[in-house]
Amino acid sequence: MLLQPVVMNAFTQNSTPDSTQIQSSTNTPGDTGNSPFIQILERAEEIAMVQDKRVADDLNMQAKSQSSTAKLLNLLQLQYDIDDMQFSATMAKNIANQFSQALTTITQRT
Repeated sequence: MLLQPVVMNAFTQNSTPDSTQIQSSTNTPGDTGNSPFIQILERAEEIAMVQDKRVADDLNMQAKSQSSTAKLLNLLQLQYDIDDMQFSATMAKNIANQFSQALTTITQRT
């Protein structure tokens, strides 16, 4: 999948402007119907929508093609990470308890 920057595709492939599109004398300040800037924004929005759909389709395709073994390995990795976090939390709690006991002992001696 190749995603191209939106700015690169904002201009149409036709490099020569159409004489009917350039009507600066008939455009009023409130009339944005033929504004090149509005056309560029609309084109950029269309490109962004297409690319979003491509990304979503690719993610769906990848999720469907992932084997049950790969899904099981992902779950095992998640379980390992959770166990590691629980171990770290328990160790931090024990260190905090020992520090608290040491601090209490020191303050009681003085």
